Amino acid sequence: MNPFNSPKLYDADGDLSRQWYVYYNFKHPETGKNERFRVAVSRGLKTKMARYEKAAVIKKELKRKLLQGYNPFVFDDKRNTNCIEALEYVKIYKKATLSKRSGFTYSSVITIFQNWLESVNYQKKTIEAITRHVADRYADNMILHENISNRTINNRVSFLRTIFSFLVKKEYLDVNPFKYVDYLKIMEPGISAFTRQELKLITDKLPGYHYQLYVISQLIFYCFLRPAEIVRLQFKDVLWGHGIITIPGTKTKNGESRVIILPDSLVKNLKDWDLDFPADYYIFGGGKQLIPARKEIAPTRIAEVWRKFADLHKIKKNIYDLKLTGNGMAVDAGLNIRDIQLQNRHHSLEQTQQYLDKFRRTASDGFKSGFVGF
Repeated sequence: MNPFNSPKLYDADGDLSRQWYVYYNFKHPETGKNERFRVAVSRGLKTKMARYEKAAVIKKELKRKLLQGYNPFVFDDKRNTNCIEALEYVKIYKKATLSKRSGFTYSSVITIFQNWLESVNYQKKTIEAITRHVADRYADNMILHENISNRTINNRVSFLRTIFSFLVKKEYLDVNPFKYVDYLKIMEPGISAFTRQELKLITDKLPGYHYQLYVISQLIFYCFLRPAEIVRLQFKDVLWGHGIITIPGTKTKNGESRVIILPDSLVKNLKDWDLDFPADYYIFGGGKQLIPARKEIAPTRIAEVWRKFADLHKIKKNIYDLKLTGNGMAVDAGLNIRDIQLQNRHHSLEQTQQYLDKFRRTASDGFKSGFVGF
């Protein structure tokens, strides 16, 4: 015989101003007496239909857990956790399992959301009170009251979807409230690839102006390295004699180890690159000089040093635009797109195509002259 009865709904006779909840009795394992347990139906649901639907979900989930052996005297219902505390748990978990930079990003997004929850007096509510309605309110607040771009809003929504998906997985929630928040339309950016003239200017001027920055430009263009990966490079990662760079998972965006080919043109261009330093030195450290050092610098330092050179020569593009330029020119050179995908460390050809779309959105001159029909 089961030590519990089937969960039932208390709907306060349909009064939406009062608390609704699902309740059930469970026999205490020591006293043998039945004790009542309740799971609140969120008061944020403003219609009877919405509350009845939510109650049905709670009842179904409770019955499933009880039949599988759930004992409320042993386990606490995580759905009753305070919303601020539940989000703090996610912060701690992400910090412990992700890279420092990724952990900081998650923490920042969560803190901004927590501050908003406090501004609308939700700091004392349970995590289950964060419903689809609350997610919509937060999205509206970002759009109407925060001076941020659609891209920033979409990034926050994406992170919050992941955060609440994690809470669903950990049984703090039954439904991800941010699953239904729509992404905003983002205006398609203009083509940001470097011109042949700009590339020649870099070749002619940058080595004498700042050789280390020139090396970085080559690594971005030929090896498709990200600034965060570049500042983490150590001399032990560059196997010049084998023509490769090895990047361990601790230094990549997705945590996967990769091997990157050093194209012959890069090797020729960097014939004066001095690699005779201790293996554990970071190749690009030492502040604005970007010289070898024992400590890692922030990726933003590269952009700061580049901007001075770019402004001097009236180049508006970012140094990272060399990556999409390299992708596009590799395709124009007839290189295999699968090889380009692997050099990028992309999981799919579609991801590589996104870079190619930024390089050019019209057919090339080769199409114009080479398309011979009847």
